[in-house]
Amino acid sequence: MTKVMDATRDEMVTFCDAIAVDATSDEFDYEEAIYWFASEYHGGQWTNLYAALCASPFTPSILARQVNRDGMAGWFYDELVRHFVNDER
Repeated sequence: MTKVMDATRDEMVTFCDAIAVDATSDEFDYEEAIYWFASEYHGGQWTNLYAALCASPFTPSILARQVNRDGMAGWFYDELVRHFVNDER
């Protein structure tokens, strides 16, 4: 069973700030990762994750279907999953 912590946008930004490893990552990378994480894991319009998705300043291109795996955003996304999703099997 997968359990997802219904994190707020502020909690996710704070987490990303804490794990940022170097100057090559920036707020844009956080925002892309948070957008896609919230899009994938929100539990409906009354959840914190849905609110984070709606408040996100990131807007994906019309062709985008997932986080950009080639950049820092993909790394931040994976870290968000590791931290906020508990996959109990």
